[in-house]
Amino acid sequence: MLIRTYNLLRIPGYLLFMLCMLLQGMAISVSAPFLAVYFTEVLGVSAGAFGIFTAVTLLSGIGLSMMIARRSDRSPDRRPLMVVSMIFNAIAFAGYIFIHDFYLLLLYMTIFTAAGSPAMPQLFASAREAVNGGSSADHAYANSTLRSMFSLGFISGPLAGAVLLKHFGFQGIFWSTGLFFLLCALLILVFARRPAAVEQPRQTRQPVVSLHRNAGVLIPFIVLTLLYTGHWANNLNIALFIINTLGGNTQNVASIASICALLEIPFMIMLGLLAAKYTNKQLLGWGISLGILYYLIVLGAGELWQLIAGQVLLAFFVAVISAVGISYIQDLLPELPGYASTLYTNASTIGKLAGSLAGGIAAQWTGYRYSYILCLVLSMFSLGLLILPRRSLAAAPSKHTAS
Repeated sequence: MLIRTYNLLRIPGYLLFMLCMLLQGMAISVSAPFLAVYFTEVLGVSAGAFGIFTAVTLLSGIGLSMMIARRSDRSPDRRPLMVVSMIFNAIAFAGYIFIHDFYLLLLYMTIFTAAGSPAMPQLFASAREAVNGGSSADHAYANSTLRSMFSLGFISGPLAGAVLLKHFGFQGIFWSTGLFFLLCALLILVFARRPAAVEQPRQTRQPVVSLHRNAGVLIPFIVLTLLYTGHWANNLNIALFIINTLGGNTQNVASIASICALLEIPFMIMLGLLAAKYTNKQLLGWGISLGILYYLIVLGAGELWQLIAGQVLLAFFVAVISAVGISYIQDLLPELPGYASTLYTNASTIGKLAGSLAGGIAAQWTGYRYSYILCLVLSMFSLGLLILPRRSLAAAPSKHTAS
């Protein structure tokens, strides 16, 4: 492990990408836990209106990021796109500081959130290219390490946000979020190197992938979308399940969430090491299986300790879909790292939106406990799709070059 980590850190620019991923995680998590409070208590809108705001801003970036991803893989240098996207993210969060009308803020955030959406997938794509240019193409371990830095940011960000909120109010967390994004942009602009040009035969043409015509990519995309849908339905309902069904309190909720977040990081590193012996598809299958077991535990849980024990399973599941999931998509499209990374990011975004909506509806109709039947069914269906035999990307090239 030490040798693999040392080789990874020797790759030009990779340490910079790790730092930027940490800062992006902190930027998002400094303000994210407090947005619902800001909208309901400061702007005075309903929780439903906040849900609509979240859905619209999430969806706004999907189409634009896919369009940009196709073009980014034809460019020899991703740095300008990353810098501009990170600046747009900073501008987006500045809207919370200066705009206090809900509808104007919705329009503003829809535009600038969409413009900033390529930042994360392009960061993953740049890291993939850096690993390709290094002496050892340890893709799975590289992605696991990179994703663990994002998780580390999500652990420290809310703590920093709580301190900022106490001393500087909501203005403090929004200014800090914008400054984190600007710092990322500055680091990329000053320290990121232009990737070395890779000579390719003249007759080789970069493939253009149509997702709906390529089962070898479409099915993994659907699998990850369904898994994220179940995961976000769990995120939506677990706190209310603990309080209203198991008789816990907010401290129990925080403790259980912290256990899962802390376990994710070592699991991500471990998965990167296991990738040397097992395929991404195998690791993803194991993760889904443990996720199914976790949902079964929740369905039958009568005591808090059962949920606490179940966080080991949940942490492994989250580590798999976060770290292995992106490697799985990237390995299917090795010549299109930007497009592949954007596919993964959009799968998680669509899953987050669908999970929030479906999880709320399921809880309203069936109660918090039995809403986990939805999570269970989605995971079992995903596992079935994963093990379903299908043609590889190279098996039918005529179907992958049509746009």
